[in-house]
Amino acid sequence: MARRGTRAHLGRTLTALCAATLLAAPAAAAPFWDHWSDGRAELSGYDLVQPRYGELRHGRAVLVYVTEPWSRSRRVKVDRHDPKDPDQFTALKLNAVRKFQTGIYDYSVMTSVFVDPAADFAPVQVTFSGQEWCGHVFETLSYEKGGAALRTLSYFEGETTQVTLPDPAPLTEDALFITARGLAAEALSRTGGAVTLLGSALDRRLHHRPAQPFPSTLRWSDAPATRTVPAGTFETHTMTYDRQGGGSCGLHIEVPYPHRVIGWDCDDGEKAALRGSARLPYWQLHGEGQEKLLEKLGLGAPKWSP
Repeated sequence: MARRGTRAHLGRTLTALCAATLLAAPAAAAPFWDHWSDGRAELSGYDLVQPRYGELRHGRAVLVYVTEPWSRSRRVKVDRHDPKDPDQFTALKLNAVRKFQTGIYDYSVMTSVFVDPAADFAPVQVTFSGQEWCGHVFETLSYEKGGAALRTLSYFEGETTQVTLPDPAPLTEDALFITARGLAAEALSRTGGAVTLLGSALDRRLHHRPAQPFPSTLRWSDAPATRTVPAGTFETHTMTYDRQGGGSCGLHIEVPYPHRVIGWDCDDGEKAALRGSARLPYWQLHGEGQEKLLEKLGLGAPKWSP
């Protein structure tokens, strides 16, 4: 009985630690806080086409957007949020998960982007992990005063490195999935122009590219377009940007708030299309049978589910 009680207590503790309920929202920056202070995450599922080994692979992607308390100095989610602690702030986190098959084995990759909504959604940390049957890789990009530090830990020889990116630190391509949404305003902000980018962690991983900032240009479509995806028909604007290895990508952003990412496509064949979206407290939905809620994201329960 003691062991079962310990397990139950541990389960409740882990759920509390993962919970993204915003305890004390800043007073400014509506409508962002009006929408994102409800203690739920925005979950969106996508059909994915991912180039790998010279072929187009089919898979699924999930984008998870949620607010949570963050420590500036420790660079972790804090257990107990103290709005009076100057070291803490409420971050917006994006977890971008991709899973796709390459012949006999699969890839599972995730990029986490943490931004500060009170600082014009500037990134504070980006982490990446990639797993496939050969081994795995982990990367941390930490934005600091005077630049950014990029640390890579890899199973492969010669790939464990630490790089310093001088000030001003470049905007990472991964953060564009937040930047393009213009979450601070009801009207979709279509601010473009020249920027310095760092290629996405996944793109650099798959092409073994060095972490070298490069010039890019953010370009917005002049007029909205009607775009039909498995989740339905949406009015969107497209933000296009140049990539490190050449070519470009376009992010298709929903015009009405909260300006969801309806899909994206790139010149190399990478593309994604929204299958479904929901706002849910996913950290509480770990019970047997609750995998059926994946249907709200257009993904369906895994084949091994009961």
